[in-house]
Amino acid sequence: MTIHRPLAAALACLILPPTIARAQPAGEDDPLTIAGVNDEVSWSLSDLTLRSISAYWEDDGAYVNVFNNEDRYYTSGQGIELSFDPHFTDEFAAKLAPAEDWTDPRFGLGLAIKQHIYTGIEITDPNPPLDDHPYGGYLYFAFSFQRAQTNEDNTGKHDHFELDLGVVGERSQAEAVQVFIHNLFPDNDTPRGWNNQLANELAVNFSYERTWRTRKGSVGGLEFDMLPAAGFDVGNVFIRARGRTTFRVGKSLPDNFGPARFLGRRDHTAAAIADPEQDWSIYGYASLGVNVVAHNIFLAGNTFATSRSVDIEPLVGTITVGLLARYRCFEFGWAQTWQSVEFETQPNGQTWGAWVANLVFEF
Repeated sequence: MTIHRPLAAALACLILPPTIARAQPAGEDDPLTIAGVNDEVSWSLSDLTLRSISAYWEDDGAYVNVFNNEDRYYTSGQGIELSFDPHFTDEFAAKLAPAEDWTDPRFGLGLAIKQHIYTGIEITDPNPPLDDHPYGGYLYFAFSFQRAQTNEDNTGKHDHFELDLGVVGERSQAEAVQVFIHNLFPDNDTPRGWNNQLANELAVNFSYERTWRTRKGSVGGLEFDMLPAAGFDVGNVFIRARGRTTFRVGKSLPDNFGPARFLGRRDHTAAAIADPEQDWSIYGYASLGVNVVAHNIFLAGNTFATSRSVDIEPLVGTITVGLLARYRCFEFGWAQTWQSVEFETQPNGQTWGAWVANLVFEF
């Protein structure tokens, strides 16, 4: 896999017409190959091309959250994500998306590194109350595989499979990151409760989500569609079922299955550009979601070690509104999320803001 070709294509898209500035597939001389039943279904790492790079920052404080400025509960999330087109052969693709269920499927692979930070309601207290949200951090690699299908009427379906491997506890470096950021801004309080954080624990989690897309409509020159989704998480970090529906409206809606989300997924199967002849596009969206939670390590505490814990609320609702704008290869988005209480002694819900920036290589 070579990265300089897609980088050149991304720069070229700023000065060349979008139909000309396209990333070229990598060569076929990479010796690393995954073989199937026979040579016809073999697949090589050299077939990968980079589709996009995404950067995420979520925070419950200043610069991101426009409705609040307090560190508490889920206080920060940041990460970098790469999207790849695997260029599977037809024979290999048929193994991954059987013809009886999929017609002309698209595929995508993702690789991300992400970090979550969780604190109590009063970060200046070195000994937080026992009924407060435990301090904790989560640092992990996310490996994802996706398949998608778009029908002639623009309806479709999308599957997301993800394996997260990482660590919870001091080795997540959550304390170091939060202290460093707060020290950059003199008006921020110094976090003092990290001596009570969760113990180090290897984190393994698997997630799946199916998203459907309705037919596009139009009104007043604007397009709109709806994206219902359902999925689950299972592992020692989260065990939960998830449901969500997203409504989008704007100009030149992309041919994908929803906006990139840090606490969710990015669509690796399609680039952000619906019409290469359009230099720009913009749309707003609103999402309503509910989680049925059986386990959350950041509330229930460590699996094998003694740690602080609180009683989990089994139903957690979220509302998100956001805006996503693109100019040629660059895409920038902002979103605001409101979430209901996650544990029984939580006095009220929470809100946080999110920024996402995407650099598209292939379109």
